[in-house]
Amino acid sequence: MRAWSPHEMVRNMPATLVWGKELQLKDVTNPSGERHHEVIGTDGGTEFLSWSSVENAKSLAERHGVDREAWPVYPDCEIESNVPLEDARKRSDALRIALEGMDSRVVEEDYWLRFILRLLRDGNSFFIMV
Repeated sequence: MRAWSPHEMVRNMPATLVWGKELQLKDVTNPSGERHHEVIGTDGGTEFLSWSSVENAKSLAERHGVDREAWPVYPDCEIESNVPLEDARKRSDALRIALEGMDSRVVEEDYWLRFILRLLRDGNSFFIMV
């Protein structure tokens, strides 16, 4: 049986992208009656992608002048309530400006860059976490 390196395991792990016009932390009660905090995006949603897709989008954008630190990506956050929502809003704003400065053909040819830029142009903020 082949042993996976830590780098390979992270690249194949799922990532969660949460977006909305406004990101708010809400108290939620699950069907078993347990309460927890969940981030709700007003008029938003959730997508699932691989960390390799996240890294590919960041790398492509970086090759076209977008700072990797502009991305609201929090790989160490496994619980939504730990995501710094104000930081995610600020990074989303900065990333929209940076992605709009890229060659539009490059953005349109990459599924996730295109998806994210459309979210941002529609007035959404987002973050990506484990």
